[in-house]
Amino acid sequence: MVYIKRVELSHFKSFGGTTAIPLLPGFTVVSGPNGSGKSNILDALLFCLGLATSKGMRAERLPDLVNHTYSSQRGSAEASVSVTFDISDLPDATDSEWTVSRRLKVSKGGNYTSTYYINGETSTVTELHEQLNRLRIYPEGYNVVLQGDVTRIITMNPKERREIIDELAGVAEFDRKIEKTKENIESVKEREERCQIIAGELERSLERLALDRVKAEKYQKLKARVQELQQREIVVQWRALQTKLQQVQTQIREGEAESERLTAQSTDLTARIGQTGRELEDLNRQVKALGEEEHLSLTSRLATQQAKRQQLQQRRTELETLDRDYRARLDRISAEIEGYHRELERIESEKTRLETEILPNLTQECQNGRSELETERERANSLAEASEAWVQEQTELSREIAAIQEKLNPLQTERARLTERFDRLQTSIAEQKPRLAQVEEEISTKSVESQDLLQKIALSETEIQGLAEKLAIAEQNRLIGQDTGKRLLKEQRDKQRELDKLEATKQAQQEAQGTYATQVLLQSDLPGICGLVAGLGEVEPRFQLALEIAAGGRLGHVVVEDDSVAAAGIALLKQRRVGRATFLPLNKIRPPRPQDISSLRFARGYLDLAVNLVRCDRRYDDIFAYIFGSTVVFEDIDLARSYLGQYRIVTLEGELLEMSGAMTGGSQPNRSGLRFGRISGKESSEVETLRERLAEIDRILVRNDEKLNDATTRISQLTATLTETRQTHRENQLHQQQLEKDLQRLIQERDELTRQITSGETEIVTARERLDILAIEIPELETRLQGEQQKLQQLEQSRTHSEWQQLQSAIRAREAVLQEKENTRDRVREQGKDLQNQKQRIEEKITDSRGRVAEIQRSLDEGGQQQSELGTEIETLDRSLAETNTALQQLSARLGETKQQRDRLEADFRSLQNQQQQITWQAEKLLVTQQERQQLLTELQTRIQQTELPDPLPEIPEGETDIEQIQNEIRQLQKKIEALEPVNMLALEEYEKTKERLDELSEKLTTLEAERTELLLRIENFTTLRFNAFKEAFDAVNENFKSIFATLSDGDGYLQLENEEDPFSGGLNLIAHPKGKPVQRLSSMSGGEKSLTALSFIFSLQRYRPSPFYAFDEVDMFLDGANVEKLSKMIQKQAQQAQFIVVSLRRPMIEASERTIGVTQARGTHTQVLGIKV
Repeated sequence: MVYIKRVELSHFKSFGGTTAIPLLPGFTVVSGPNGSGKSNILDALLFCLGLATSKGMRAERLPDLVNHTYSSQRGSAEASVSVTFDISDLPDATDSEWTVSRRLKVSKGGNYTSTYYINGETSTVTELHEQLNRLRIYPEGYNVVLQGDVTRIITMNPKERREIIDELAGVAEFDRKIEKTKENIESVKEREERCQIIAGELERSLERLALDRVKAEKYQKLKARVQELQQREIVVQWRALQTKLQQVQTQIREGEAESERLTAQSTDLTARIGQTGRELEDLNRQVKALGEEEHLSLTSRLATQQAKRQQLQQRRTELETLDRDYRARLDRISAEIEGYHRELERIESEKTRLETEILPNLTQECQNGRSELETERERANSLAEASEAWVQEQTELSREIAAIQEKLNPLQTERARLTERFDRLQTSIAEQKPRLAQVEEEISTKSVESQDLLQKIALSETEIQGLAEKLAIAEQNRLIGQDTGKRLLKEQRDKQRELDKLEATKQAQQEAQGTYATQVLLQSDLPGICGLVAGLGEVEPRFQLALEIAAGGRLGHVVVEDDSVAAAGIALLKQRRVGRATFLPLNKIRPPRPQDISSLRFARGYLDLAVNLVRCDRRYDDIFAYIFGSTVVFEDIDLARSYLGQYRIVTLEGELLEMSGAMTGGSQPNRSGLRFGRISGKESSEVETLRERLAEIDRILVRNDEKLNDATTRISQLTATLTETRQTHRENQLHQQQLEKDLQRLIQERDELTRQITSGETEIVTARERLDILAIEIPELETRLQGEQQKLQQLEQSRTHSEWQQLQSAIRAREAVLQEKENTRDRVREQGKDLQNQKQRIEEKITDSRGRVAEIQRSLDEGGQQQSELGTEIETLDRSLAETNTALQQLSARLGETKQQRDRLEADFRSLQNQQQQITWQAEKLLVTQQERQQLLTELQTRIQQTELPDPLPEIPEGETDIEQIQNEIRQLQKKIEALEPVNMLALEEYEKTKERLDELSEKLTTLEAERTELLLRIENFTTLRFNAFKEAFDAVNENFKSIFATLSDGDGYLQLENEEDPFSGGLNLIAHPKGKPVQRLSSMSGGEKSLTALSFIFSLQRYRPSPFYAFDEVDMFLDGANVEKLSKMIQKQAQQAQFIVVSLRRPMIEASERTIGVTQARGTHTQVLGIKV
């Protein structure tokens, strides 16, 4: 924990010499008599650390801080204070101590210099405060609480109390940023206004030049077009002549060839026509004689009969096909039924054979076999009883052989096992050594891969941290933007409501200036309307009520220049049907004759004629004379009643006395009608300000929305990138973990392989030694075993043994045969059951197949009947076809060839005639055309020789070769050119230059407007941050205050803002509820309660922004003993987190402290530290 380790004072205030005061962490009390200088220690801290001005240290000027005795004895004086901090607990501290010093030099003439030092090096107060901020020591942080600070909190107004939290929250810093941004906005606005002025001038110049430029461009284009068309006209004419010449020449040549061809064709056709005509006459006579009409009738009937027979034949074919299908299916099903019957007969036969022949024989054989087996077993038992000695000898030999084998078998097994183990170990070692080398290589590879992955993971962690920071900043900016947007929307709604209220008020005022009809007149563009009577004059407020009552409805009359304007106004009202109005034309209005009022000049309460109290333009004098006439004004009704009936009188309170004696009066009227005075149509400054602010808010909101969209996009991108990076990081981590597991597994495998190879090699040596021993022992036991086995073999070759063995073999054979016969019998029984099941399934299939056969047979019978009917129809139709064919063949034989020959010849004759006629017409037309072509050829050759072509030849688009169209266009363009002259051709260049400058200015204005909007948005964001910072500090301090006040006073209290919506426009109140008392404000509390409440507030501030040390100067002076004890306990508790230096004379405070410093005055002049209680 950072704390003040030492304070050294030299000639500072009451300290005459140099005094060093050591301090320790925790709770220290400085105590001594009044006036001994104990508070000067805290002043020294303020002086050295630059935390207060001279007045804050109870001095008018800094020179007053120098010891008075020391300064009076010398021409110049000097005072200094050094404060040493223990900073050994700071994580980045290179030294254990940090010393701040301040030296004040005062010259003989009263001038002074003050210098700060940090660790002996000169420093500025700004640099010092920056260093102190690192240690959480702030000028506004209430590190040192003097005697007057508690009183000041009690006496300050709510706004000043709120400004304490402003400083604590850093609101001033935001205010400075806002002010700086506003200065930038003003600069941008000035540049924008200058650019707008220049742009306005350029726009006016551009409008003027635009007209000249359009005219010049049009003139220029027309001239170029005319020149282009003239050249095009020449070329088009020349090309047309060339083309026409070539066409005419080609046509003449083609016409000559065509004429020769037509002549030859005509001669040939004449001869062919004569010959063909003669042949055609002969054939026509022959056809008519043979009967052509009867032939056509027979052909038609034959075609009909053939079509009908084809349909019948097709139906018959379909029935035959269907019949074949049915019969095939019937044959297939019949075959299946026959197969089923054969299978059923086979099954019946097989079943009968099994039940009558096989199964009884097998049963009898099983019974016989069982009887024979019992007989053989009885013989074996009898033989065994007779050969007991032989059996005993055999048993002994068998036991000896078994004993040898018990020794030999384990040794042989061991030898086989060792041999197998030996071979297996050699094979395993041969396999394990390459695997060990492979594992070593994999370990090396995976170690390198693991290192690479660790580097990637470290880089990705750094990247993730950077992305997370960027994402947090983007999120914070978006939240700030959202808060700013919400606040601006609320302000927009509030401003809009204010504007609506002002506009409604203005509308009401305008409506109060006349009826709807008069408003229509005033808002129309009708010339000559001067206004309403009420708007043309002004009166003093004292007379306003009286004159408005006297004028009455005449205040709403419309004053116009002359009676023609009045007539036009009446016509307008009629046209729009908006009501009626009274017009007062200036050229016609005549005021009434004035009444003699000389007798009223000295009357009590008389003020003046009403008309004389109106201020107006002289041209409207007659108007107001007409309005008021001889109405006089009195002060009150009592004084006016004496003249009732003599004059028309109005009083200042609004009573009206008519000459007729009528009196009108009463309570003050609700004056919502017409009033004197001019209401400007121009909007008020307040309305203009509101409109400007609303427009500004609109621009800011648009820009803020854009930035929010950008921020959202940015956040989405960062989130996606961060997620992807985290995913990659996680994958790398998982890969790294897998690599670690693989490495551990490989290392374990390597160690295991090494162990196995070492163990295997050792085991091979041991096995080899054991095999050498077994190679000696096993042959000996095998020799003994062979001897015993030979003896047993000789014994078993005896007759008794042979008979017994044969008998045993016979018994085993009979048992096997019996078992086989019983198995066969059981299989035969199961086979009989299977045959019965097969029989049932086949009978079901036969029943189903017979049903299908009956259905197919019915279909066959129906199909046969239909085929028979179709056959009868086809036979009848065939007989008719044969008859028709016979008649047709006979007639065709007579007519066919002759008719065909006649038709061909007739077609040829007509064709030849047509060809001859066509050729004759073509020949005549060609002769005339050839003569015209020769004449045109001569003319074209002459015109081509006379044409002069432009150089180079212009390009002519396709579709624009019509010479008449080009000539018409040239004439029209020349007329347009003559109409445009004269033309300013310089406007083209001047317009482009001016437009370029205007575009540059427009871009600059757009940039400036965007810059100004950005600055406005920055101000709003600063305002949002300012509000959020204040709210955060206020909420935290409020919670601290509730807790601390409850501890100090056994009651409850809280902080209350006067305006929670806009805290900066109001103040801050301390609301307390001491135990047993009602809720009170600070101003209504007792002195002790005020001190406790103020101290609770100070502790709340300190807890919100904790510092390493705090110093209190007699803050308990207004408290009683019980409250001092509570305060000391609070400080004692707070001292666990920070160093507390408290100046106090109260016993509870001294007793609660960890140590006490005693202060007194040496011989009444200098402060002296007498002792320290630790």
